Amino acid sequence: MTTPHPRRFRFSGWLIAAGAFVAVLGVTWGLAAKAAAERSVMSSTAMPTLPVHVYTQYTQRGMVPDYVGLWMGLALAAVGAVVLLVGAATAFASARTP
Repeated sequence: MTTPHPRRFRFSGWLIAAGAFVAVLGVTWGLAAKAAAERSVMSSTAMPTLPVHVYTQYTQRGMVPDYVGLWMGLALAAVGAVVLLVGAATAFASARTP
């Protein structure tokens, strides 16, 4: 039985580490963006009082949260998961190659 090529094994180890790091970073980013979007919607629901003799509700606008950060975090987590899987497949294949 032969040992796997050290260079290939080291490369797959880096892929696994980088993929895990990027996946965790993406999930953290997504959760932080979701919390920020929810907080911005909740803080803007309170209607400020209007000045005297102002009859239009100029402050009544629907607050639409910005979910771009959430989608970016999910995309980053997906890329990290793909890199993690590629690294694991490379490590598995190099371990089985004679």
